[in-house]
Amino acid sequence: MESPIVTLHQLGYLLQEIRGQRGLTQRQLGLRAGFGQSAISALESNPGSAKMERIFQLLAALDLEIVLRERKHHLAEHEW
Repeated sequence: MESPIVTLHQLGYLLQEIRGQRGLTQRQLGLRAGFGQSAISALESNPGSAKMERIFQLLAALDLEIVLRERKHHLAEHEW
């Protein structure tokens, strides 16, 4: 599975979607990642407020990685 993410909103939505596909509750994922259910909720609803370290912990708990590549098209500034 590959899912390009260009906005923080997309990141939160995708994390929630993958968690659900894997049949994990926020609490279960939090236990895997090493933090509480409320932190998972906050990351899914507002990932922009999270430290990168937390995001990487969550990605590791979901067995995901980040891949950087050039965009296929230029985004308008307001899309950030």
